[in-house]
Amino acid sequence: MKAKTYSYKGRLYSEIPKEAAEALKIKSGDEIDFRPVYDNLVLIVPAGAAAEGELKEEEIAFLKKVNSIKHYERTYDSVSRILSSQEKKMLDELFKKDVLFEYRREGKKLLGIDKKYLKHVFGEKSELVDKLVKEGYLVLEDQAKVKELSDRLKQEKLAVRGIRGFDKRYYIVSSEKLAEIEGRLEKVLEKEKMLKTISGELGVSEELCRAALEILLEDGRVIEKKKNTYALA
Repeated sequence: MKAKTYSYKGRLYSEIPKEAAEALKIKSGDEIDFRPVYDNLVLIVPAGAAAEGELKEEEIAFLKKVNSIKHYERTYDSVSRILSSQEKKMLDELFKKDVLFEYRREGKKLLGIDKKYLKHVFGEKSELVDKLVKEGYLVLEDQAKVKELSDRLKQEKLAVRGIRGFDKRYYIVSSEKLAEIEGRLEKVLEKEKMLKTISGELGVSEELCRAALEILLEDGRVIEKKKNTYALA
């Protein structure tokens, strides 16, 4: 298919070949988008249409609605019950496009969002996840951030352990980092020691040390003899 261009009052115009218009399902008066791909390649699509790997605005809004449902209640049947007939069609369409998928957890089939579409729900990057991956732990006080992190971790399937301490702060440690610290604690805690001493001998921050100890306390692996003083169980 070819088309000629012409100029009029300083602007450049071109016709759209009939075959292209039919393939795009556009008619006179419709808006179209020009989307640069690379170098001299540009996509022409109906306005609002999703390019590969992208989503329409209404689909993004729908994913955010699904994500707002408590994670353990996010089964296909329970989600379907609260949707309008139009939203149910979108649910099935997103399954067909592999945007949504089902996975089994604790005996339930839960709905997940494919990793490459998470940016539409949480934004391009998650600073919380980036920090957790980089440093191996997080300490949070904001419950909204805890929920955001929890939802994102479930989608990205990162292995972590977490607990809420008596100080009402949330301690999250990657399973890998926790295993590393636990393995070294047996040598460090040959007798009871204070938190500051333990962290110094482990060569980690007091915050990370406390986060790991809070989880190991819950597991019964260590005991707190007195405030900020620990020993092996």
